[in-house]
Amino acid sequence: MPISYLRKKLNDITIIHRLYLISALLILIMTTGAGILYFFFASQLMLALSIIFISSAALLVGLLLREFKLAFSDEQHRDRSLMGEFKLKPGAEAFQAKQILGLASSLNLTSERLRESCRKLKQAETRLAKQRRKTEALKKAKQTFLVNISHEIRTPMNGVLGFARLLEGSIKDTDHQESLRLIIKSADQLMTILNDILDFSNLEEGNVKFHKQPFYLKDAVDGHFKLMASEFKSKGLGFKYHLSEYVPDVISGDELRLGQILLNLTSNALKFTDSGNVGIDISVVEETAEEVTLEFCVRDTGIGIALEKQQQIFDFFEQASNDASRRYAGTGLGLSIVKKLVSLQGGEVFLESKLGRGSNFYFRLPFETVKDVLPQTAIPASATTNVNLEDIGRDIHVLIVEDNPINQRLVIKLMEARGYQTTVAENGRIAVEQLAARDYDIVLMDLQMPEMDGYEATKLIRKMAAPKKNTPIVAMTAHTIKGELEKCLSIGMNDYISKPFSAAELYQKVGALTVAHVISEDVSKS
Repeated sequence: MPISYLRKKLNDITIIHRLYLISALLILIMTTGAGILYFFFASQLMLALSIIFISSAALLVGLLLREFKLAFSDEQHRDRSLMGEFKLKPGAEAFQAKQILGLASSLNLTSERLRESCRKLKQAETRLAKQRRKTEALKKAKQTFLVNISHEIRTPMNGVLGFARLLEGSIKDTDHQESLRLIIKSADQLMTILNDILDFSNLEEGNVKFHKQPFYLKDAVDGHFKLMASEFKSKGLGFKYHLSEYVPDVISGDELRLGQILLNLTSNALKFTDSGNVGIDISVVEETAEEVTLEFCVRDTGIGIALEKQQQIFDFFEQASNDASRRYAGTGLGLSIVKKLVSLQGGEVFLESKLGRGSNFYFRLPFETVKDVLPQTAIPASATTNVNLEDIGRDIHVLIVEDNPINQRLVIKLMEARGYQTTVAENGRIAVEQLAARDYDIVLMDLQMPEMDGYEATKLIRKMAAPKKNTPIVAMTAHTIKGELEKCLSIGMNDYISKPFSAAELYQKVGALTVAHVISEDVSKS
C-alpha cells in the first residue's frame, strides 16, 4: 500500500522535484561511500572529506525534504480546496433534498404523461382499425348494393326493351310507333346511366383488370358497327369504319375493353351529332416484332367543343356546357371512363374539335403481335357472314335456362322468330336433367336462379360424357360486376351476354357458336 501510494505521488510531482530527488539519492550514495572509505581507510583527510560529504548530503536532504513537504502540502491544499467547493453550506442539505424531491416528482409526472400518451396512442390505433374495418364494410356494402341494384334493374329492363323492340316491327300506326320509339330511347338512356355508374364505381375502387388474348380486329370492329348501325340509321346519320391496309388481322389484347371504349365514343358522337355522319378510322402508329400501336379515331360532324372545355370534358361528371347537359342528358362519365380505360392499358387520348363543326376523338393503344394463326376452334364472327340468318335456326334446338317468366317468354319469341326450337328449364337442376335426357345444340344459361344456379349447372354439364359435355353454353345474366366474364369462361362457358341484350347481339352469339359447334361435330365424326 505505501509503495503504490508513493508511486502515485511520484507520478503527480513536477520534473524539478524529481531532479531534486535524484540528486539527493546520488549525494546519499556518495556520502555512504565516503563513510565506508573512512571506515576501512581511517585518516584525518578521509575524516574531513567524510564530514564535508555528510554535511552537504544532510543539507541537500533537508532542502529536498522541505521541497517535498511543500509539494505535498500544495497537493493537499488543492484537495481541500476542491473538497471545499463541494462542501454544503449551512441549510443546503434541506434545499438539496427539496431539489431531489422536485426532480423525482417531475420524473413521475413525465412517466405518467408518457403512459397517458401510450394509452391514447393505443386508443387511436383501435379507433383507426375499427374505422378501417368500417370503411371496408361500407365499400363491400356499396359494391353489393350496386351489384344487386344492377341485377334488379337489368332483369325487368331486359323484358321492357326486348318486347318493345319486338313490337317495333309489328306496329303500323305512326303515333304508336313514335311512342314505342320514345319508350325504347328512354330505356336505353336509363341503361346507359346504369352502365356508367357501375363503370365509374369499378374504376374508382380500382376493380378493373385487363385480359390479353388473340382476336380478329376487323371482326371486333364489325361487330360493334352492326350493334350501333340501326341507331345511326334511325337518326338519319351516316356511319362507317375504315381499317388501314397495314393494320394486322389478328392482335392480342383486351377485346372486351376495346369494344367498351369504342361504344362510349360512338355513343357520345351519336348523342351530339344531329346531321352528317360518324366514322371510325384505324391506322398503325408504330410496329415492332413484339408490339403494334394502333390509333383509333372516332370522328363526327356534331356540335363540337370549345377550346377551353376540351380538357375538362375528360374529368368525371363534366360536360361541354350546362346547356349540353340539359339538352342531351347523361351523367358526364363516358369520356372520363374512356380516358381511364385507355391510360390503364398504357395508351393515350386526345381531341381535335371546333365549335359547331364536329370533333375527332383519338386514342392510341398498344397490342401484342400474334405470329401464330388462331386455332380452328376460335372461329371469328365473320364466319357466319355468308350464312343466311333466317336459316340458322332450322333443326337447332336451344335449351333456355331462365327463372324469370317475362325473360323466358322474350327469349322464346326471339329464338322462334329465327326458326330455333326451344325448351325452357326454370333452374339449373332441371337444365342438367333435361340435357342428360336428350341432346341440345346450345344452352342459354341464366346465372342467378333458385335451387341450382348457372355456375353449378355448367360445372355438372362439363363433367358429362361426350358429346353432351361439349354443348355450347352462353351465360345470360344481369350481373355486370368485375371478373364476371372471366369467371364464366373459367368454369367452361363459351360466351357471355349481359341483360338487357339486343336481338342482334343474341342472334350473333348464338349463330356463331352453333355454326362452330356443328363444324366441330362434323370434324370429330369424320
